[in-house]
Amino acid sequence: MKPDGIILVGGRSRRFGQDKALFVMPGQTQTNVELMVAKLQPFTNRIWLAANSINGPKLQTLFQQNPQIKVCLDPAAYPDYGPLAGLYAVTAKQPQRQDYLMVATDYPYLTTTLLKKLAQQPQSFIQTPEHTHYTLAHFTTTHAPLAKLLKQRQHHLKAFIVASAGCQPLQVPTSPALRNLNYRQSL
Repeated sequence: MKPDGIILVGGRSRRFGQDKALFVMPGQTQTNVELMVAKLQPFTNRIWLAANSINGPKLQTLFQQNPQIKVCLDPAAYPDYGPLAGLYAVTAKQPQRQDYLMVATDYPYLTTTLLKKLAQQPQSFIQTPEHTHYTLAHFTTTHAPLAKLLKQRQHHLKAFIVASAGCQPLQVPTSPALRNLNYRQSL
């Protein structure tokens, strides 16, 4: 059975200067989130977009014709909790044990080859010799561990991915596919 997909799209994008999920890369005709949905769909049953209150309504409109795409808003009770708030919101919608394949929208060069490798390796996250990519992970969880971490005021995704979900690094070579989009000047 395929996992559910999660795309983290709720970041503030302060360094980038505008919403990265709704940004259209030079040479592209679709937003980053649309491109990521297309890459993730072959490996998942449905896709949850972990959004914020600003981009959530726009994303709901963008994907309203696709019943396989669900938008979850970060909970107001946990502002500035980053990816953990997004995971909390998604798992609150289905609190039972669920398998997830998670990506962040700000990896516009991510390949389906890397996604396939991650999809085939449960309880893992991508790691290169230079960087650890906790936002590119495959794990099984319930809602309870995320609720516990947020109640403890934990802000770090690593605390969930490694300690709670028990994920191990999936070693891959350094690749342009893992270039994270942080600054518009770097395009």
